Amino acid sequence: MKYLIALFLGVLLLQDISSANADFDDGLAAYERGDYAAALNEFRPLAEQGDANAQAMLGGMYGSGRGVPRNYLESVKWGKLAAEQGNAEAQFNLAMFHAFGLGDLAIDAVEAYKWAVIAATNGVEEAVNFQKYIEEAMSPREIEKARDLARECVKNNYKACFGEFRNEKFLRDGPAVGEQSEASDVSLLEKAKIDCEELGFTPKTESFGNCVLKLMD
Repeated sequence: MKYLIALFLGVLLLQDISSANADFDDGLAAYERGDYAAALNEFRPLAEQGDANAQAMLGGMYGSGRGVPRNYLESVKWGKLAAEQGNAEAQFNLAMFHAFGLGDLAIDAVEAYKWAVIAATNGVEEAVNFQKYIEEAMSPREIEKARDLARECVKNNYKACFGEFRNEKFLRDGPAVGEQSEASDVSLLEKAKIDCEELGFTPKTESFGNCVLKLMD
């Protein structure tokens, strides 16, 4: 569990998102070839115009530090805007941000679980395992509360879904940065692979590789 925060702080969902917008497609192509400056130039104007996909990508870039200095305040800002428009990747990123108190968000297990439920409902497979992780620090009442909030959020088409429901056990005993052991690089690699598979990442995919690299940082 000590390795998990490294993953969730560093691996944000930045999936291929189809769009009829030529500028977005240009930005996505630039992102995929590693030209993050060009991608940023395409995504930012679209995000400012309200394009949810561009907002999700821009938020993810701020969260992962790709093309811009890592800035969780900006990542949360753009992630919220995209999540309110139903972008599932942004919804899952919000779950992670609430779990670890990033940006201007307090550590909030109920809100984290709520957004994980919503993201899972919208097809984000990683959100299912993330729910199980958060459940370890939640009471049955809090889980029920989170599910009720998720249903209400979906019912309201993701509008007015932001709140704060603090969890003292999560604040006290929840995810924390741990010291890496003195194990060999090979042992760390195998450990990272196992952890990533347990979290639901598929081997031999880009997201799995990113997960392994982040866990070994």
